[in-house]
Amino acid sequence: MFTVNVSLASTAEYSSEAAESIKDLNPNAADILITSVITSMVTDLGVVAPTASGLLTYYDGDKNSTHSVDGYFVAPKKFGGNDHEEHRISMTYGGHVETCKGANTFAVPGIYKILDLIFKRYASLPLDKLLEFPIKTAKDGFKLTQPTKDYFIHSLEPMFMWHEESKIALSNVYEDLDNGIVKLDKLSDTLNHMSDEGFNDFYIGDISKSIVETLKLEGGHAVTSDFNNYDIIEDNKFEYQYKNLKLTGHSGPSIGGLMVLKYLNALSIESQNIEETLQNIYLDRQNNYEFFGNRGELINNEIKKISKSSSTIQVNTSDKNNFHFSITFSSGYGSGVLCKNTGMYFNNSLGEIELNPQGFLGDTKGDRLISNMSPLIIESNEGVSTIGSPGADRISSAIAQVLTNYTNGNTWKESINMPRFHVNADGGVRAEPGYENINENTTITDPFDMYFGGVCVTGRNDDIFSYGDKRRGNTSWQC
Repeated sequence: MFTVNVSLASTAEYSSEAAESIKDLNPNAADILITSVITSMVTDLGVVAPTASGLLTYYDGDKNSTHSVDGYFVAPKKFGGNDHEEHRISMTYGGHVETCKGANTFAVPGIYKILDLIFKRYASLPLDKLLEFPIKTAKDGFKLTQPTKDYFIHSLEPMFMWHEESKIALSNVYEDLDNGIVKLDKLSDTLNHMSDEGFNDFYIGDISKSIVETLKLEGGHAVTSDFNNYDIIEDNKFEYQYKNLKLTGHSGPSIGGLMVLKYLNALSIESQNIEETLQNIYLDRQNNYEFFGNRGELINNEIKKISKSSSTIQVNTSDKNNFHFSITFSSGYGSGVLCKNTGMYFNNSLGEIELNPQGFLGDTKGDRLISNMSPLIIESNEGVSTIGSPGADRISSAIAQVLTNYTNGNTWKESINMPRFHVNADGGVRAEPGYENINENTTITDPFDMYFGGVCVTGRNDDIFSYGDKRRGNTSWQC
């Protein structure tokens, strides 16, 4: 029946090479997801790191059921107070970003707990085969992806050159951003160790021990118990009917999916056009939204703290057995700290000032952090699909616009390629050509501007399909 067995859509350039490396082994969607995620954490430096966290939504084809997995950052139980100023840096990335560097910005990541769950429940190939490509890539070296180059133009000097280990690792690209080769021998060794011991070694084994040792030396706050006690949260999800689509995504503390629902709900009951509706929502977004019931308080309290710009990767996979995965993951802006013993770059999740205005999480020690991420599963009469996007607070608006385009009769490819806009918290509008006259504060960008996310879609109907977004690499692969 199907001419395609498995498909991938991703914003990470090397994802398709990772998928291609195992295609002869008859991989399923879980296999492709794992190798693609690990590879992106090796190659998309700065954009994401091997100490990332994320949210996963997936469809189990055997049980015909949808599920969510929250593997986002958790703050250490013990850490210092309001020490932003000492570590603050400014970057021109995303217009202007104020953030913090250093090991004390590190929060405990959950990406390996997510991957461990996927591997044990759904993978068909052994772990050493799934990690073979990223291990080799880290060892042999690689050129920077375009998103990484775009980020490093703004961040390489202030964020990554102050730390000695990082400076050594990135010396070649510091001299030549376009042609320099990055080799991460220690990261290759760590991933090889992980392929033998399993993903959980990051939390209870030699890898966690090495990270904790470095954090102690570098002034970080996370200790062994923070790693040992980390766990994912399963099936804290919502289900929502929008026209002919049933959507499944994450409830709080992530608010990205809840914001998508707010936009779609307004669009389904109001007669005004999409730009008027989304503009009104953005300008009124700090109010309590009755639509969400008890979740309205979450949005009311947290929306104003959501990051304006971020470094995020999206990976979606689907296969002929009707399994579908959508994962969004991030490491903040990166802390600049390279762990000498593991070759892993540390995240700076606690150093995102707009998220943590009272210092490194202020009084929320041990709490799971908030996020804009919104990976979704879509069910309809046509079959099951996935959708997701990077892009900080543009994630929700990008996904809502694509879903609206699709339910208005456009194909997925057409829906992704149509122009987008975004309303900022101050009422200003950035828009691609096609939305020139939203208001007097509209700034027109180039077409397919990466500012507007990178929506990825995969699914199964008459065949297995995948669509990437020109705004973030357009990585789409099938076999």
